[in-house]
Amino acid sequence: MTLKQTLVRESFLPALRVFRKLVVDRPDVGALRRWAARLEALFAHDEPGVGTREIGLPYCGASWFEVDGAPGPQVILYLHGGAFIIETPRLHGAFLARLCRQVGARALMPHYRLAPEHIYPAAADDCLDAYRWLLAQGHAPHDIVIAGDSAGGGLCLGLLTRLRGEGLPLPACALVLSPLTDGSMSGDSITRNDGLDPMFTARSFHAMAPLYMPDAALRTSPQASPLHADLDGLPPILVLVGSSELLLDDAVRFAQKCPSATLEVWHAMPHVFPLFDFLPEAARAVDRAGRFLRDHLAAATAALHEHAARGDSTAHSLADAGTSPVAVIAEALPVPPPVQASLAVGSERAAPATSTTAWLWLALAVVSGVAALATLIGGSPPWLGPAGIASALLPGVQGATHLPNLLGTLAVVTFALVTPVGTISCRAGAGVVAATLALGPVCGLALILWLRQSFGRRE
Repeated sequence: MTLKQTLVRESFLPALRVFRKLVVDRPDVGALRRWAARLEALFAHDEPGVGTREIGLPYCGASWFEVDGAPGPQVILYLHGGAFIIETPRLHGAFLARLCRQVGARALMPHYRLAPEHIYPAAADDCLDAYRWLLAQGHAPHDIVIAGDSAGGGLCLGLLTRLRGEGLPLPACALVLSPLTDGSMSGDSITRNDGLDPMFTARSFHAMAPLYMPDAALRTSPQASPLHADLDGLPPILVLVGSSELLLDDAVRFAQKCPSATLEVWHAMPHVFPLFDFLPEAARAVDRAGRFLRDHLAAATAALHEHAARGDSTAHSLADAGTSPVAVIAEALPVPPPVQASLAVGSERAAPATSTTAWLWLALAVVSGVAALATLIGGSPPWLGPAGIASALLPGVQGATHLPNLLGTLAVVTFALVTPVGTISCRAGAGVVAATLALGPVCGLALILWLRQSFGRRE
């Protein structure tokens, strides 16, 4: 892992917690969209070798993806997440490009109408229009995959039941990441994982639900909540979810009810974690999803050829895809098993930090400490440590040059005094304060980050 990847990864969960606090304290749609754009700019990037063009659907636009090295006839219809109110096209587009390379497919991502400007069923109708567009363009159903994440995962599952209900040909298979399957938010993990989920809180979920579906009576309807629909006869579906998510039980209950679903629960992974490619687990999850989609696309094509060889004129059904309709609740290996349901909120221990990250902070602490000691022993005006603080308190130009050192030291000392609460021990915090006063803010900050990485508990 490169230094840049390490720094991005280490800033990821703190950034999500800032977003989580924003959602709780100020559930304003405009503010949420601006913050989502900032997070996207920080963590998203454009994949190389990807060409896009815009197409028009009846009520919205869509992006068509052509990826180098993926020339096959297969197509992924991807329904993005964002709580029905947010769109992050770069983040979702980069993930979709990686998935296309795994499958050897092209892709269509509709920019469905967002709430609260357009309430239910606007988004669901736009997704149906996107699927109809693919069929009208001549794409065979057995070459189509439907995928989605979060709210888009719910739209994906709802679209499958709607296609079956309207007698339209079904796609070969589906992939959903952390799907919202129950609009009434009745899953136990909504409260059990409140405080463990780094991105959302139960309060924020309940605050955002009326933005898309103001009529509470509709939130348990089969089209709005796939968990409450008849799930027989659907194509093979792979469900990926993190163990600390509020939506964990949405995925578990759906997989238990749907005969064709396969569930994988990944330990301590955040909401829609496969989108964030700087997480090693995300790369493994994309590999796993790619194998699933390739296998079932091949099975659907083989089943179609078998029907043709027998002279069977029956329309292709996903029940004929040659897969066992058995729900499997699987833990994703090689990560540890999921958190148990009985775990008390706030008691989950963080996964061990990578040795690269821990050693990085420790090395910075040692180097900056040695530099501070060297300047003190040499007698020259130091840029770190107590001599710098003393000179900052004196009048004149020399003192002014050390003012940033004084402010930095005060900031780190304050940080060290606050951090021990629930994160590192008070004894370790006192040690950081002493190191900061003796060797300067750079050493103190690096030391406290090393302690958090090596011995800290999840906030």
